[in-house]
Amino acid sequence: MDFEDLPGRIFLDTSVVNFILDHGEAIFDGVELRAGISKRVREDVTALEMMFKTGQRASWQLAVSPLTYREVVSTTDPVRRHYVERWFLEVWHYWLTFLKADETLRSLSHAEQIRVEVLASGVLDILPDIGDRVLLCDALAYGCDCFCTRDWRTILRHREHLETLPLLILRPTDWWRLIRPWAAIWY
Repeated sequence: MDFEDLPGRIFLDTSVVNFILDHGEAIFDGVELRAGISKRVREDVTALEMMFKTGQRASWQLAVSPLTYREVVSTTDPVRRHYVERWFLEVWHYWLTFLKADETLRSLSHAEQIRVEVLASGVLDILPDIGDRVLLCDALAYGCDCFCTRDWRTILRHREHLETLPLLILRPTDWWRLIRPWAAIWY
């Protein structure tokens, strides 16, 4: 992938928002993960750690949506809900700075039109969860280059059927694999 094609606007799926909350000390503070953590989790923690270190200079545009918020506040554990809501709001306010500054982002009515067109096209019908479909529509409406998810049960297992979408569907490790050859530019 050429430097110009690297994803700069990344939609964080709710699974990634929760994952960052769960492993924030390792991602942001370098705290060692406990023994017994799966290889997949270790890889994604390392990838997110590197993405955020690189992103301090690269200024990734991290996006979330109102549906992400709805999913976050449906967390049943009140303590966890409090922390994941705070983390969501931090990312949301960060994303709003880009929304307000970027006049090329679509209006609300145009975003709704994109959602309806994509949902009506049937391209997302492979996904069993309507929430996943709407989050992907939100990523498209926001003009995201990448949809970062850890949802193996639904989204990642079907991503080859979603290759016609104009955005990459990646897990954190895949995202870092794309950026890694260029990371030294931002260090």
